[in-house]
Amino acid sequence: MNKKLSLQIIIIFMAIVFSVFFFNKIYSKKDIEILENKEFSKFDEKNLIEGIQYYSKDLKGNTYLIEAENGIMDQNNQDIIFLKNVKAKINFDEKKIITVNSERAIYNISNFDTEFLDNVKLEYDENKLSCDKILAKFSQNYAILSGNLEFKSLITKLYADQMEVDLIARTTKTSMFDENNKIKIKQLTNGVN
Repeated sequence: MNKKLSLQIIIIFMAIVFSVFFFNKIYSKKDIEILENKEFSKFDEKNLIEGIQYYSKDLKGNTYLIEAENGIMDQNNQDIIFLKNVKAKINFDEKKIITVNSERAIYNISNFDTEFLDNVKLEYDENKLSCDKILAKFSQNYAILSGNLEFKSLITKLYADQMEVDLIARTTKTSMFDENNKIKIKQLTNGVN
């Protein structure tokens, strides 16, 4: 009986270790950054592109439209474009559109991965969200919203540091960076406050 119990404990322990390793591999900060540490190049007037618009559609009919007032290509990687005054529309479901606005964005034209930065606002149906940054990794089917995250629906306000979204399963995980801080949820009395 002890051998059987020991074997079960070892298998459970290995499953936990494997799960932690797998989670860290997928969501590690090294993998998350597109070009987070890279500063936006100074917009040189002769290399400036005005009125930018990219549109994509996948096999399931999901669409992604990103527009910017202007932008400039990365000198070291022609797949990357730095955008200013950005508006994006994402359509994952029929007639349900998610809009994202930000002051800046880093867009990868080959895989559509986008990092929205500065004064980021997201709207979906009656829900509104604001944060410092949204990293949308379409190539890996997840998004991470982080920094001063505030979510507001008709009946609830939520304050947190980070929200991870699985774009396939449509699940979210909301968390705080400091374990001692708690996610704050405020119930609105009549849904209009």
